[in-house]
Amino acid sequence: MSRFERKILFAIGLAVFLALGGSIFLAQGALREVYRVGVNERFGAELVHGVEARRAQLMALRASTELAADAVRWAVEAGVRSERETEALGPLLETLLQRYEVIQAIRVTDSRGREIARVSRPTTPGQAMRSTVREREATVGNATLLIAVEVAVPEMYFARLQQAGEAADVYSRLQRQSASVSDIYVWVFGVLVFLVIVVAFLLGAILSRRVTSRVAALAEASRQVGAGDFTVTLPTGARDEISELTQAFNAMVRDLRESRTRIEYLQRISAWQDFARRLAHEIKNPLTPIQLAAQEMAETYPGDDEAYRHKLEHARAIIEEEVATLRRLVGEFSAFAKLPSADLSASDLCELMQAIEDSIPAMLEDIGRGSGAPVEVRVSCATRPIPVRMDLMMLKRGLDNIVRNAIQAAYSTKPSGGGRVLVRAYATDHKAFVEVRDNGPGIPEEDWDRVFDPYYTTKPEGTGLGLAIVKKVVLEHGGEVRLDRAPEGGARFRIELPLTGPR
Repeated sequence: MSRFERKILFAIGLAVFLALGGSIFLAQGALREVYRVGVNERFGAELVHGVEARRAQLMALRASTELAADAVRWAVEAGVRSERETEALGPLLETLLQRYEVIQAIRVTDSRGREIARVSRPTTPGQAMRSTVREREATVGNATLLIAVEVAVPEMYFARLQQAGEAADVYSRLQRQSASVSDIYVWVFGVLVFLVIVVAFLLGAILSRRVTSRVAALAEASRQVGAGDFTVTLPTGARDEISELTQAFNAMVRDLRESRTRIEYLQRISAWQDFARRLAHEIKNPLTPIQLAAQEMAETYPGDDEAYRHKLEHARAIIEEEVATLRRLVGEFSAFAKLPSADLSASDLCELMQAIEDSIPAMLEDIGRGSGAPVEVRVSCATRPIPVRMDLMMLKRGLDNIVRNAIQAAYSTKPSGGGRVLVRAYATDHKAFVEVRDNGPGIPEEDWDRVFDPYYTTKPEGTGLGLAIVKKVVLEHGGEVRLDRAPEGGARFRIELPLTGPR
């Protein structure tokens, strides 16, 4: 049985278990409630009587609050004969507050809303009260006073009335349904069984649709790949056979995309090599006649005009210098055009690191123009062998270009010292890596994808062939070369090669 089939069976079983378990729980709770409360007329009469008693109690409290408000008004009218006697309101209100426990506070204001007197009772901590205000008008002499009497009723009276009402409602429902309880539960169980069947069907339909939709997506993606679109990627989702197939499909498309990119780049390099071969041939042929003609003009001049002879010698020097520059370019074009294919054999990547380390002094001497550039170059390799298949000479030639560029970048930034270049080789479970990084100015991120194109360079004297040679050599080794920013702030080149055996 596959994992997908087990998943469907588990989902259906879970749906059945939840539905039946819920029905049993509801039935058990309802029956227990019925037998615990009991359904009889005497119990119902007691419940109704309790509700009526609670309601009558609240009505009596309401009437007492109205009477208390009226009593306050009469007391104010009787105790204060004129406006000049309003100073006596305070003690009178205090007496009324002590006399009527239902009163929480009394506030007296004149016709213009100014407060004349106010008394209040301190609240009892922990006792919930429900307050209302009863307003009365009292006539004192020619003035009219507004009396606001705040009365408070304990919240428990309302809570008890609500509880009694809820109990009566529960009893009423039980009484109405007592005759049809058995029929209702029969219908309930029937409906639940039907719902179990429907839910199981829906789950099966949903799961099967998920599978068919994923298979349809795979089919559509396969058609897109067949049409040449290698950017297709499908989400893997759950862990089942379809997910494994999707992962295999994504890996296949990724390999095809990388292979096509590699082939396209090698084809483009091959075209550039052919162009470089023809260009080198066309430039090389006239260089010698140009140089000989300039030398002959300077050596055969018979006149005695020193100024003209000086100009002739200066022109000859310029021509010879530019011819030398063109010969160097022709040499680089020819070397690029004659770049052979890699002859791979089993080797240890640490041998390449040793060869690079041996050539570092000569690079520093050349970049420093005979005095040795003050750049610290560290070369390191793993303590254990890193088995790869490589052409040692070709890979060293490509790596020499990267290391030379890194030394030049660090030297240009810190010509007086402080430049650092790190070259190291290491490996993971399935890949070997060579990393070259520096603390130079780095390469702008927008140029990262173009630096490996032939004849693209940011240096005024560069030909743009060094990194193109690097990428061609690495691709022929079945690897990849990538550029990003180094932790030191400069550029970091990382060459990735496949391992040929366990480390």
